[in-house]
Order: sequence, then C-alpha cells, then structure tokens
Amino acid sequence: MIGRRIFVMALALGLAACGGSKPVQTKDGLTPVSVRVEWLLSSYHAPFFLGIDKGFYKDAGIELTVNEGRGSVQAAQLVGSGQDQFGFGSVDAIMRGAGAGMPLMSVANIMPVMGQAVYVRTASPIQKLQDLKGKSIAITPGGANDSLVPLLLGNVGLKPGDVKLVSADPTAKIRVFLKGDVDAMIAPAWSHSLFDAGGGARAFIFSDYGVKVVGYNIMAAKPLMQSDPDLVRRFVGATLKAWDYSRTHPDEALDALARHSPTNAEPKRRAGNAKDFANALRFVGPAVPGKPYGFQSATDWEESQKLFVTHGVLTKTLPVDQMMTNDFVAPAAN
Repeated sequence: MIGRRIFVMALALGLAACGGSKPVQTKDGLTPVSVRVEWLLSSYHAPFFLGIDKGFYKDAGIELTVNEGRGSVQAAQLVGSGQDQFGFGSVDAIMRGAGAGMPLMSVANIMPVMGQAVYVRTASPIQKLQDLKGKSIAITPGGANDSLVPLLLGNVGLKPGDVKLVSADPTAKIRVFLKGDVDAMIAPAWSHSLFDAGGGARAFIFSDYGVKVVGYNIMAAKPLMQSDPDLVRRFVGATLKAWDYSRTHPDEALDALARHSPTNAEPKRRAGNAKDFANALRFVGPAVPGKPYGFQSATDWEESQKLFVTHGVLTKTLPVDQMMTNDFVAPAAN
C-alpha cells in the first residue's frame, strides 16, 4: 500500500509536467532529453555514455543527459510524472507504476531476463544451493527479486524454514555479508566487485534454477508517446544501437563511462567495472527469436506478472498491452 500511495502522489504532483508539449531544441537543433537510470552510475550504465560519445544520440537529433537514481520505483515515478522523458529500470517497477495509475509504459527491452543472484563468499563451504539448508540469506524487504527467493529455494528442494531470511537494506546487506553475519545475500549478477574487499564471492543465478522474470527495460510516459512519437522512436533507436554496440566493444563503453563519471574513472573501480560489465552483458540480447534487439515478449511479461502476483510483489494483474509496446522498436518487424 505504501508503494501505491507514493505512485499516486507522484502522479498527482507531476502529471501536468508530462502534458504533451514537445521539448525545446538547443541552438544546435538537438532535442534535450534526460534518461533516469535506476541507481548510482555503475558499469552497466556505460552504454548510455557510449551512445553520447559515439554520436548515436546526436545523429538521432538528441542531446542526452543521464541522471542517477535511487531505485527502479523512483525512476518510474519520475518518468511517469514527466520529470524525465525516459527511464531505465526493472519490469516490476513499470508494472507497479501502471497498476497505481502512472501513465507510463515500457518501450524497449534491454535485458530479456533479470540477472539476479544468491552470493556466497568464495571461502564458503556452500557449493550448491541445497547447501544453504540451515544457513542465512540477507534480503531487502519489498524487493521484487528478493521476494522470489522462496520460489528459488523451493526449486532446489528446500522448504520454508530451511533457510533463515534476514532483512536488511541494500547497503546493510553488503556489510553483514562481508562481516560473515549471514551466509549469503541477494544482489544483481554483475555485483562481484562489491565483494573483492572481503575475499570475493561466487554467484548462483536465479534463472539457472528456473526463476525467470523480464529484466531491465526502457520506459516512457504515455503523454510523450502520444505527443512526440518520433522522439521516442529516435531515442529507442539510438539507445538500442548503443547497447548492441557495447556488447562487442565493452572497453569503449567503460571508457565513455569513465569520461563522464570521475568515480568510475578511478583505476580500482575501472578494473572492477570490467568484471561486472562482462557479467551484465551476459543478460543483454534479443528477447524474441527472429525479432530485433529491443522487441519485447508479451508472453514473458505475462509470466513475470503472474510470478510477482503469486509472491506478493503485485496485488493485481493488468493486460500486458497497457504496460508495454513494441511500436517504437523497428515497427516494420511488428
């Protein structure tokens, strides 16, 4: 209920901001556009900066600003209220926003499957998920993927009560895990560098054990989609080009990130980013065989929504075509 109230408040406060007027162009004839990513700038945000530095956005008539976020839910709120034209975030946040009345939709898929993982320390005797019996896992209460942990454990034969779930916020999770206060923790599959100071960690990927939900997407507000569909199409095209290029040129992408983000230019951070970005790119690619990169699977959305409802992340279902569209991804392929 709290999440729904936040969405509704953001909708009421910001709906006028996305009322449909087209952005003013710069003196160079470019359209200023912002994209809100779901977290502090990290390795897997590098493709946006590569797109800037390679001129992909400029070629599309866009002057792009990348804004940091504090979670996919916040990104959805800011896009739905018109404070950012586009957002990058998880599918559950888009579903929650749409369910709360936010006028936003997913306009392209970046990661067909969410890369979430259970981490154990490298020195841990835990060699398989079944070894977690009698152990503890740090989770974030209300986190969509954390809510699927019981399903994950059930898929490997563990019962409720076999594993102790310890609630902690994202920062505290890392701290208690590195201290050894818990045996495992939940984090994205591209988080390995976070654990280097504690001797490293090994990951068990959710999707390898039958827990699959749609991953990260590009979202936009419906008023913008209606008032300036060409801008949405140009942004989606440039973004998909940047991500696709980054798959085969990861170092170029990380160099671009470092130029725009001094924190990510530090040698130690840059080395960690190389490892993390390689893991993130494992989850980047086409969602539907025979369709272009970015094209979204309605079936995958339906199955993800059912899982989220079953495990308490969502309270209701919506028709998928109210939450996602492929109209802006290579329309000729639809």
